[in-house]
Amino acid sequence: MPTLFKAATWNVNSLRLRLPQVLQWLTEYQPDALLLQETKVEDALFPHAELLQAGWHAAFTGQKSYNGVAILARTPPANPTYGFLSNPSATVGQARVMAATVAGVRLLNLYLPQGEATDSPKFAYKEAMYAALTPEVTALATEYPQLIVAGDFNIAADARDVPVDAKRAEKQVMFTPAEQGWLQNFQAQSGLRDALRLINQDAGIYSWYDYRMYARAPHHGWRIDYHMLSPALAPKVKQVTHHTAVRALVQPSDHVPVMVELEL
Repeated sequence: MPTLFKAATWNVNSLRLRLPQVLQWLTEYQPDALLLQETKVEDALFPHAELLQAGWHAAFTGQKSYNGVAILARTPPANPTYGFLSNPSATVGQARVMAATVAGVRLLNLYLPQGEATDSPKFAYKEAMYAALTPEVTALATEYPQLIVAGDFNIAADARDVPVDAKRAEKQVMFTPAEQGWLQNFQAQSGLRDALRLINQDAGIYSWYDYRMYARAPHHGWRIDYHMLSPALAPKVKQVTHHTAVRALVQPSDHVPVMVELEL
């Protein structure tokens, strides 16, 4: 009898601000694991006690006011690691990457840089992070056949994932041809598959909504948050859902939770 495993990713853009929303969502949807990005809280102030009181254990690494990642589960996430183990210099001083095992599935949680502008040092750092990601994942996949790489990739994969004409969108960071190439190369070299595209080819499924545009165009988002699955898990996808209802909450994040369900 297959077991249903549910793993969600959510860039919460400040965990302390949105902790009530996170707890409400966890209670309603009961994932096996929730991967959070942009927690924006240093480790000493992480709301570990509040989460534990609600029945959720956490492994986390954070910084004051920016970055920060965490993995929540009903039992303590096993063997947590922080940063890129194969290239620590790629993540030094940046709480953007962590991994842990939940129910036999290895989870790599990513908050990859946005890049700011193509002539920015942040764009060069984004390229370096993507270059370091492939060998990291290749090594992980060898050790952990059941692997999910999930989080905020800050790149829209193709024209279905942007709200405007693709040629127009290519002028913007997160959809330049160079960035699309980084994401494509990562998938090709790692062998991981985009969970959503294994079961759904529709356009207009979004995970991020620009605060500045939302008042004028509330349905114009981008899909930049993914679950990438190892070959052992790719055939097991049952459903991928984007929980856009959270956008109706007071002071929502600019990202929505995305959950994959696997029959293991």
